[in-house]
Parts: sequence; structure tokens; C-alpha cells
Amino acid sequence: MSHTNNLTTRQGSGLSTTYVSHPVFGEGEILDYRWRGTEVLVKFQSGLRLWIPTSRVLPVAREQRPISEISARRMIEAFRMGIVPHQDVDDFTFGRDVEIEKILKGLENLERGKGDVFLIEGDYGSGKTHLLEYIHHQALKMNMVTSHCEFDPREVAPNRPKRVWREFVHNLRFINQEQENSFRDLLRRASDLEIKDHCFYTPLIARLKRLDESNLITEVFWQWIEGESTKEYAVEYRGPYRILGGYKIPALYDFSTAADFYCYNISGLSYIAQQLKLNGLVILIDEAETVTHLWDIIAFTRGMNFLEGLIRTSLNDPELKKIDSRLIHNQVRPTPYIYKDSYIFLVIATTPMPYDYTYIKLTNFIKNKITLAPLSEKALTEAFTRLALVYARAYPNFTLNDLDKKRLFVNALKRKDEGIRLFIKYCVEAFDLIRLHQAGIIKTKIV
Repeated sequence: MSHTNNLTTRQGSGLSTTYVSHPVFGEGEILDYRWRGTEVLVKFQSGLRLWIPTSRVLPVAREQRPISEISARRMIEAFRMGIVPHQDVDDFTFGRDVEIEKILKGLENLERGKGDVFLIEGDYGSGKTHLLEYIHHQALKMNMVTSHCEFDPREVAPNRPKRVWREFVHNLRFINQEQENSFRDLLRRASDLEIKDHCFYTPLIARLKRLDESNLITEVFWQWIEGESTKEYAVEYRGPYRILGGYKIPALYDFSTAADFYCYNISGLSYIAQQLKLNGLVILIDEAETVTHLWDIIAFTRGMNFLEGLIRTSLNDPELKKIDSRLIHNQVRPTPYIYKDSYIFLVIATTPMPYDYTYIKLTNFIKNKITLAPLSEKALTEAFTRLALVYARAYPNFTLNDLDKKRLFVNALKRKDEGIRLFIKYCVEAFDLIRLHQAGIIKTKIV
């Protein structure tokens, strides 16, 4: 939708990333539109949040957006490690317009109550993790609950779903009243809901209503719910590894055939989010190729089973809404994989494994596949230009003439095949050397 002054927005999706300038209040970020786009809600650098007529503001180009020296220094410190800070991911995503458009359509579908699954494939350094950060950032702005899980063959292996659960709840975030909230905040809000038929959340929510938050044992109770080891606090006569007050709540099973129970809990959490007027649950999984690093055939099979269950749960597969003998269920307390309906947008990032039969079989469940190609020279030029602007803001005495800038960019392009992370890292380190040379600290000039 076009508006006065060429302002654009994805109206209905939540928030926009357009930056504007006002003659009185200065620069700010558009948060929302109303009255058919004739007014915009702007968060100004001063902290003011005001509804302003669209005709009174002018768009600010990306390269002109205001950055404080402190913010620029923080960004540069992250860039030295090849990392883009979470809060700056909008300003440092280049050359992925096609991929982002597909992802945003998926998020918009989740707003309407329809979940989906995306597979992002790319070699190491291609920008998979960065794109996941971008999705995480957008999901939060679109009033969604989101969690980012990175698989690891030792700590967060998919054949041990309790460890995945622990990672999942630890990283779970959503925005409420402009504040970042956690898993505990979500469950505290869920105490206002009437959920009478979920074997885990029904007794858990009832217990939360009676918790004394000032009591030390309350913290232990929360850690038990979050999958942390609390054996030393277990009450023996109420079952193995159960916390005082948790005897009616199913234990979080620490064995790999419990994929049904964890998918059931995750889908239940998406249902809770939807009931709380949040726009669904976004799950981002990085390093999914970890499952193929499980050399034990039993561990490998169970890891693939958990991933298949999570994928089909996110797709709201009707077969998973009942206990079926054809599916794998745990034998302690079998549950369906899906509670009522799931509202999940699942994104799995992995390096390609084209010759792995089991991997191919698993990915056949996923229709939406994105393959990250190396960034174009145009996108890298834009990234380099933005990096130079931020660096100059971080170090006001730093200068880079056009000839040196061109030479430095040519040298940086030689490393583009190593991935965007190393490209950014090289550029910042080169800027550092130039700055130190200009200050007389080192004698060698690198360009």
C-alpha cells in the first residue's frame, strides 16, 4: 500500500521497519498505521511515541538512519566476530529479498491461524543463522511467541527431546507492553485461561495459581518444569525426580521415545499463545544436520522420529491428533502429538545432505525449501557501504578516501566465497588497521 511521501508498510502484519523524520520531533521508527494509512505511530529517538499525520513526516533512507556513537561501537564489536546484533538485523540483511518475501508470507499465514514448515539449506557461512535471526526479529514484532534452538550432538541432540525442550523454553520470547517476556511469563498469563483437558498444562496451571514466588522452592519448581536437573530436590514418595507440589503433573521424560509427549506440549503451548491473542508460535532450529552426526543407529532413528513428529505437528497433521498404534508413542503416558490444533511456524536450517536417504525422506514432508546462494556483488557492495558508515560513526576520526575504499572492497570480494560472516569480519579488521595507521600506532598501510 502506498501513502503520502512514498511511505510503505505491510499493513495488518503488525509493525513496519520504515524510518521517518519529523520537523519538530526528529527521526523515529514507524510502529503502526491507522485510518487507512493517513496516520502513523512513530517511536522517536527521544522515547516519545506519537500518532502523526502521514503528510507531516518524510521517509529516511537506510543509510541515513541515525546511529549513536555508542550503538555504532556495540555493532562494530559484534562485527569483529562476524555477528550481526539481534536488534540491528533489519539494517544488515542484504540481498535476500526473495527469501524474505516467502518467509513473511508464511508468518502472515500464521497470523491467520495456519502454521507451516520451511527448510533453509546453505553451506557454512552462507547466512542461515543470520536469516533465522531476521525471522526471530520479525516474529517478535508481529506479536508472536518465538524460540531459537541450536542442535548439538552432545548438549541438544534431537534423540533426547527433553534436552530440546530445555533449550526451547530457555530461549522462548515474546513481547508484551514493549517488554521482552519469557516462558514463565507466558505460563503466568495462561493462568487466566480455562484449559481442562491437557495432561501437562491443566495441573501445571492449577499449581501456578498457588505458587509463592518469594519461596525458594518455587524456583526449583520452575527449573523442574523447564527440564533442568532437580534430582537433589526430589520428593521420593511422590515419584522419581518429582518436586514438591508436582505429583499430579507428568514428569518430563528423559528418554527418546517420548517425542509424542514433547510435541504434545509444544503444540499445547502454541494453543495457549493463540488463546492469549498472540499470533502463534515460531520455532527456529539451527544445525539440524546434527541428526546425521548420531552414529548410533538407534539414536539416529529416534532423532529422525522426533524431527518428523515436530514437522508433522507444525503442519497440523490430523493423524497426529489421536493416539494411533501405527505411530511411535511412549509407554508411560502415551499422548497424541497434537493438542487440539497447532499454531506453529517451524523453520529448520541445515547444510545440504543430498545423498542421505533418511534426510531426503524427512524433507519430503516440507514443501517450502529455500536454498541460500552466495550473495551477489550488489548485495555485498551495499553491505560494505553500510559497514563503512557505521564504522565512521563509531570512530569519528576515521576516514576512508574513495580510492582506498575501492581497493579494500576489491580485496574483500576475494573472500566472498568464504561466506558473509568472514566477509564482514575481514572488512571490520581492515578498517581497524587503517584507523590504527592513521593514528600512527602502526606503520604498515594495508591498502
